[in-house]
Amino acid sequence: MEDKGNHELAAGRGKHEYFDIVGELPLELVIHVVEYLDGADIVRSQRVSKRWRAIFSCDRITERVLSRALDALDMESTNVTTTDAIKYIRWLHNLQTARPVKKVFLPWPDGSVEISNSIVYHSRRLCYIIPGDSENKVAMLDLETGKRSTWTYTADEYLDFVLLSDRYLVMGVERGVIEAWNIQTSERLALEAFCSYNFITVIKDKVLFIPTPIERSPLQVWVWDLRTDRLQNICTFTYPVRLDTIHLDADDNVLVTFEIDWVEHPPLVQQTKWSLSGGELLDRKTFQLSPANHRVHEHDTRGRNIRWNATHSHKEVTGMCFKDRNTSMILSYNYATDRLSVRWIACAESIKHNEVPGRCISLTSDISYRWAHLHKGIAIHNAATGVATLHLYQLDKREIRACKLLDPHVRKEPGRVGSWTTCFDSPASLRPFGDREVFGLASDDGVQLWFFNPDFVPDLPFAEPFLAMQESG
Repeated sequence: MEDKGNHELAAGRGKHEYFDIVGELPLELVIHVVEYLDGADIVRSQRVSKRWRAIFSCDRITERVLSRALDALDMESTNVTTTDAIKYIRWLHNLQTARPVKKVFLPWPDGSVEISNSIVYHSRRLCYIIPGDSENKVAMLDLETGKRSTWTYTADEYLDFVLLSDRYLVMGVERGVIEAWNIQTSERLALEAFCSYNFITVIKDKVLFIPTPIERSPLQVWVWDLRTDRLQNICTFTYPVRLDTIHLDADDNVLVTFEIDWVEHPPLVQQTKWSLSGGELLDRKTFQLSPANHRVHEHDTRGRNIRWNATHSHKEVTGMCFKDRNTSMILSYNYATDRLSVRWIACAESIKHNEVPGRCISLTSDISYRWAHLHKGIAIHNAATGVATLHLYQLDKREIRACKLLDPHVRKEPGRVGSWTTCFDSPASLRPFGDREVFGLASDDGVQLWFFNPDFVPDLPFAEPFLAMQESG
């Protein structure tokens, strides 16, 4: 196919006496150079001159840059044309630099709200807890429609976790009971099988969990299919096996587990695939994981590290900040290519996270935001570049209580709800959440929402325009 940009490559030639090395290069070499540039570099290059704009806007370059931007955003290329390239490039660049298209402040419409680990967000829906004297409520706000829904549980029940998928709201209450509510029909399912859980997540209509093993008992992986209300033990591992990352593909009904021997160098990985239909073993293979000139000690992967998991379409991300609080390791599994990789992120001295192990939110498979309490900002972890940078947080003028809690001279108390709540989580009293479209920080005053998707900037009925507090940031 002929590049429409090639007809304009002569534009501007001869008008200047300086030597334009890029303009004189063959297009094939320019395309090779583009491989080393990110989306922001491409946008800036288009502004240099008419000739550069013609070169960096030609179809072949645009297609490559668009493909890279979509992959970094964990999006499919279906129904996306090259005319949309600049939009997706800027979207990705805004995520990398914490520059949203729009910021709003959403005061809590229901008064007091629990902001520990009961704040969850998924697919344009925000869930939070409204405590009461006789009963508590789980409220869900649909950012797309502005509609709110509520579910009730008794006040004497301890809420261990809240999870959200496209179709279900899943809550863990005391005594190990799991409740699942269908968002569309409000149908309720309940499961009482185990007392506590090492790991639990919900993907579409399947709840994946690993019960806490007793002493040296085997490690079991279970899946609760919410469509059929069927509980099934998919696989069992003998002590002392520990799973370092796990991926559930609800479309293919396949579970992939990874056991990594960190004593070996390079680490030895055993990957196993299981069928969700009958727990059948589909495939097992062993290979070495390239740690990219880093030596990982087994004790680094255990103990009290900052650890987070996230599923982005067919990609699974497991992140870990090591005890030195200066290095992060990202395990990334791509189900489509069946490839496990490890990447490293180095934190600058100014944003070492040895002060507070704040919660980290994976917005894409490459970009994670972590609340850096002492620096009153967002640490942006970029696995693609291997660098973490700091973006100072600007308080809204209505975040009065959050401003006081960020004062290092004010004594903070631990939170009340959730297994993640500790004296280390509560000092900031800011709970991050989000995805590639929306990022938010929740406080006792309300929620500050950042919108990154240029095609999703809703006018929420309860939201107010962002008004910066002068003394913050």
